Amino acid sequence: MTKHGGPMAARHGGEGFSLIELMVVLAVFAIVTAIALPGLNKFLRSVELNSTVERMATSLRVIRQRAVTENNNYVAVLGADDNIAWWDDDDNDGVKDGTEKSGGNAAIPSWMTVTNDPLNPFASDTLTFAPNGSASQSGTIIFSNAEGYQRTLSVIRPTGMVTVQ
Repeated sequence: MTKHGGPMAARHGGEGFSLIELMVVLAVFAIVTAIALPGLNKFLRSVELNSTVERMATSLRVIRQRAVTENNNYVAVLGADDNIAWWDDDDNDGVKDGTEKSGGNAAIPSWMTVTNDPLNPFASDTLTFAPNGSASQSGTIIFSNAEGYQRTLSVIRPTGMVTVQ
């Protein structure tokens, strides 16, 4: 070690970062965050839209499977209180009776728009799955958000198959 400040000389008061350097780093971080936040919000909305559509499709698939397994009709009402309501139609009359099992999905977020596809609309909001797995009607529902992102949920009548695109 040299006496007058060679490479191994001890530094006095020069360790760490100065307040100015920390402020510059924080300012740069704030700017980057402000630029990235709208894109992140848009991405999170698209993820939530995907999740909602998949949840609705899964519900319809479970309802269809119950109709096949229990060998009786199951009815799903699309758009009931912004979700899917269903019941086990034990007497196959299409009417929800007090003794029949029923349930529903969580509500669809208010920022999401749900519409019938104009090219393949459902004739009514009531969809019945028969014991052979078929559905009472075919149709497509479009889920979209304000950013223009959309997904579709379709039901195919002869097979009762539920698809998401």
